[in-house]
Amino acid sequence: MRNIILTTIIALLSIGLFSSTAIGQVDTAQVYNLVDQMPLIPNCGNMDTSYVAKQKCTQDLLLDFIYRNVQYPDSARFNGIEGMVVLSFVIGRDSMIKESKVVKDIGGGCGAAALYVINAMNPMNLRWMPGKKEGVPVDVRMTIPVKFKIKEIPPYTFINGDTVYTEFEKPLTYKGGPTALANFINTNKKYPVTGNTTCGVGTIEAKILVRASGAIEILELHDFNSLGVDFQFEGISAINATTGQWEMAEYQGRKVPTTYVIRIDFQPSVDGCKNVTDNFKTAQELAATGSALFNEGAQEEGLAKLDEAVTLFPNNAEYLYARGQAHMELNQMEKACTDLTKVKELLLVSWVDNLLPLICNPALQQETSGN
Repeated sequence: MRNIILTTIIALLSIGLFSSTAIGQVDTAQVYNLVDQMPLIPNCGNMDTSYVAKQKCTQDLLLDFIYRNVQYPDSARFNGIEGMVVLSFVIGRDSMIKESKVVKDIGGGCGAAALYVINAMNPMNLRWMPGKKEGVPVDVRMTIPVKFKIKEIPPYTFINGDTVYTEFEKPLTYKGGPTALANFINTNKKYPVTGNTTCGVGTIEAKILVRASGAIEILELHDFNSLGVDFQFEGISAINATTGQWEMAEYQGRKVPTTYVIRIDFQPSVDGCKNVTDNFKTAQELAATGSALFNEGAQEEGLAKLDEAVTLFPNNAEYLYARGQAHMELNQMEKACTDLTKVKELLLVSWVDNLLPLICNPALQQETSGN
């Protein structure tokens, strides 16, 4: 299995520009490529050090910002696309970025991915110290090459201190296959008596670690409908009952630990809950169909299906997460913020922690509200 390590190399390139403005005068309407003092990131510009050191600091911080935020597009990764994207943007006299564009692209969405990070600096309120010519703030154009590189990594990762394999010759399987696993879970799970009074219905998803010895450990448990501890306990019990019924994953001829995701649906069987159960089945179909349509390009139709699913179960974190991702794709940041903030509140997960500060930024929401 291959994974992506993004190496971003920043070089602030400057090219002399001849101006028709008379010597001793500064044309503030002009965009310069070379000025007496190039734009600086404030943390660097305020340092008590040399101008060269301030420039180096700015380059390092810009590199770190891009490295931490850019995403290697799946289409580029799957097609083995590597190379250099070149961006151009202007640091304005008002400390804001403008006129950003891709001047060299390598395809696969890499140019757009790099440009997105640069454009995010304004709505994130990351301001520059503008460049100056003869002491006067002016617009300065910057050029940045961003290198995308696919690199081999080890066939394992670390989770809570455990070595967990992500690559293997023989995958982890339940004896008898997925259908046998589903039948075993359905047979062994018990619907809590307390759920019959509330018509509790929903899905609990568990990510389990199956060690080389066959022992099972639950790494993550997501109660998408907030069913509560009684349902979570029964789900865990059913999963633990699968111990000893797994065919271990193998890498280079030896058994290795790896992960597996198990989903358990809970539905009441009492007559008074039939309407809730039917609505849940409908919502599951709507969410699955909506996600598929959206991913296939029928975005408006897919989003409408997700809306229907959320209408039936407005506190289902799984439906909200899918719809929030769809809103992000459509640059509907305020709606994405609402959905993903609720996901965070319902599940107490860290999935969305890196997204919320950006998509919930009022400046970005205002910038994209017309889309």
